[in-house]
Amino acid sequence: MLIWSVFFVISGIVFIIAFFYSPVIGTLVTTAYIILYVGLSATFIIVFREISLLKKDTISTLKERKEELEEVENALKGKYYRKKIDDASYRRMVEDYEKTITEIEVKIKRLGKNK
Repeated sequence: MLIWSVFFVISGIVFIIAFFYSPVIGTLVTTAYIILYVGLSATFIIVFREISLLKKDTISTLKERKEELEEVENALKGKYYRKKIDDASYRRMVEDYEKTITEIEVKIKRLGKNK
């Protein structure tokens, strides 16, 4: 965004200089300047909308992954209670799942703040 801002300032200075030095060139530059700003404004809108959609898609994907891990963790609990998994293995697997779920929650929170 900083590059875009610098570009706007520089183009504004060029516009002012051209307009004051020659009415004909100033008129042509004014027209080009207006076209430039309309084009850049449209580009800003498109780019920022796409970034917003990408964030929403990423958050949605992360939430789906979190739900999958929670389902796997619940299935793992069921196997543990039916004594199909020993205590040490169960604890290790639950620890891994909890760590991954926490990482996903942090990513979701971080992406949600940047809206």
